[in-house]
Amino acid sequence: MKSRIIILLLFCFCITAKAQNKFFEIYTDSIALKNQNNELIQDIEAKIKRIEPAFSFKGLTTEIPTTFMYGQYRTKTNKIYLQPWQIGGPPMESFLTEISGSLEKGNALAALFFYGYFLPHEVGHAFQYHAKNLPKNAYDEEYQANEFAVLYWRSVGRQKELKQCYEMAKLVLTKLKNPIPENAEPKKYMTEHYEELVKDPYKYGYIQFSQIVKVMEDKSLPNFDSYVKEKLTKK
Repeated sequence: MKSRIIILLLFCFCITAKAQNKFFEIYTDSIALKNQNNELIQDIEAKIKRIEPAFSFKGLTTEIPTTFMYGQYRTKTNKIYLQPWQIGGPPMESFLTEISGSLEKGNALAALFFYGYFLPHEVGHAFQYHAKNLPKNAYDEEYQANEFAVLYWRSVGRQKELKQCYEMAKLVLTKLKNPIPENAEPKKYMTEHYEELVKDPYKYGYIQFSQIVKVMEDKSLPNFDSYVKEKLTKK
């Protein structure tokens, strides 16, 4: 009887864990999505506090926009705006289908990035701000946010999903062109043309996915705790 109770408890725990762990999966419940996203922020903050107890995101939360906007962290509101990809409607679906090669792969791309990878990327921007360690150019801002995202997902055992993100990013790059002119210095060009680039998913998509691939191929990156400690002490 005792063993049956233990098995039942383990079974219930697995169901609960699965229900609360929908990252990298598409679902349409915006309230659940917001709650899940906020729980991830709290988890990241707890990890950072173990390194530096005085650190705080000062109430950082997420908002699920009702109209299309690119994912972003805003310092003024101290909120991350990250919408479900469906808000983009047919144009977004067409874009994802085009750059991935099929509707099925477009849906997989949405699941991997809109419902997984991108959230800690935006938390990475919030970390830059609250740690008072903002990079001096737009390219490094994005690159370090990508480092933050990759290292966080590694720290919670999401290597399988990161590998899928890596393979998808490489696939997408075969469909996109580098928007930075050959004779231009990438960091300077991106900083000066950031607003133009971010409004064009083809141009900004290339920059983001190329950075993601580069970060994931970087064998010199430390673990999440070491990375955070370095950023907190190097200002």
